[in-house]
Amino acid sequence: MSPCSSVPEAAESVSRFTERPALQSSKTLRAAGVWTGAQQTRLNVRHFEFTADEPHKVGGRDQGPTPMEYLAGAVNSCITVVIDQLAARQQLTLEDLQTYTLASQDTRGLAGTADVQPYAHAYRLQIAITTPERDEHTLRQFAARAEHICPAINLLRDANTGLKVVWSFTEQPTAEAAERLSNAAVGYTEEHDAPKPFLTVTNADLAASVSA
Repeated sequence: MSPCSSVPEAAESVSRFTERPALQSSKTLRAAGVWTGAQQTRLNVRHFEFTADEPHKVGGRDQGPTPMEYLAGAVNSCITVVIDQLAARQQLTLEDLQTYTLASQDTRGLAGTADVQPYAHAYRLQIAITTPERDEHTLRQFAARAEHICPAINLLRDANTGLKVVWSFTEQPTAEAAERLSNAAVGYTEEHDAPKPFLTVTNADLAASVSA
């Protein structure tokens, strides 16, 4: 049974979609958390148990990723699932798929020392795909559709995180491709250390909406 008896009005900011959510098509997500002291939480989701923690320097025990690190990992895995499913539906061959997140969070928000948004204010999601497909229109449309239906990307986009989604399509798989592309893009490493994509698309869904 759904925890909601009715579907709420869609937020005005969500204008990229032409239909409202339907209760009969909705599923319920559940997660249980138990505080285990020193900022640590033991979490249970279905039959999985895992720990969220904080580093020693802020009073945690450093026995698991932080909640925001789990969020970053969830975004990576969410778009991976979407790409995998969409590629199967559209018969797009995937030879390699990697993702990497770089996000900036003003720690003063959580600390309560400044009235700033406590979550990420800059967020870069790098997606590196190796595929034999070379038609640029096909790949741009694929990227736009994947962004449009990805729950995590849409959450970030509507939360004022400054989300930038960068798609890099490469001819050959490369170890740590997404990480190397990200680090080169922000100046952490030299550009020659990163793979050379044959196509790069940024914020594909937004670009498609503008051109439509």
